[in-house]
Amino acid sequence: MRRLIAELREFAARQGDEITAKVMPRWVALRSRRMQKVFAELRPSKERIQVFVLPPRWELGDRTLASMAPVSQGWGWFKSKFYVEGDGDVRSAIRLLRISYLYSLRSRRR
Repeated sequence: MRRLIAELREFAARQGDEITAKVMPRWVALRSRRMQKVFAELRPSKERIQVFVLPPRWELGDRTLASMAPVSQGWGWFKSKFYVEGDGDVRSAIRLLRISYLYSLRSRRR
């Protein structure tokens, strides 16, 4: 999880932004300081990390990893979810989290 957050922070810094992580007992919210918006939520467990992101599944490049988020989870605004179960999923997870970050930037400009 640290690697995911570190790489996202580097990506946001190149965009002139900063990502803050609000750590709670059962989840971590990732927020863009510039957008003042949470764009992802990470829910770690012993076996994997469940991730909720803003874009709907059809806007994500890796549809095999992501599925539709249940309305009852993610405060109702996250449209997609996926799991990070091992080191092999990290690259895909970072790509999907970047898409969610960029999606939050685009949706703010509308």
